[in-house]
Amino acid sequence: MSVITLPRRSDTRERVRPTTKPVTRRPAHRAKATRRRAVITVWMGASTSRRSALIVMTAILISLSGSMLVSSRQIEIHQLQSQLLQDQSSYAVQVGTMTNTSAPSQIAAQAGALHLVEPVVVVQVPSTSLDAPLPLPKFSGSAPATSRTIR
Repeated sequence: MSVITLPRRSDTRERVRPTTKPVTRRPAHRAKATRRRAVITVWMGASTSRRSALIVMTAILISLSGSMLVSSRQIEIHQLQSQLLQDQSSYAVQVGTMTNTSAPSQIAAQAGALHLVEPVVVVQVPSTSLDAPLPLPKFSGSAPATSRTIR
């Protein structure tokens, strides 16, 4: 709080401003002012039920426009998701074709066509469990008479 205080007015009646020369305004400004006054007069002169109906209609229009924006965005998201699924399926097809072209049987067939190897038959090795013991190998030619492996 300040030490210096200004005195308050004890006079409660309205001050009368000195009259000045009226300012001439353009007619366009008057039209805007009268239009504004007319809108305010119509709003203030309307009954409360009419005002409430107007407010409810405005709220409905705003909610409808908002829901239309949300639904259009959902449609865009759905279209993007379907495009993504199509791209993923085409990618899976491309991976499948590339995997088939790099299969061992395909490579052997292509190498045979280029006269790099002469495979008679491509044999798939059967799968076995890692816990099962493997049989002793069979040698052809000059194999030793006794086996060096002990079982």
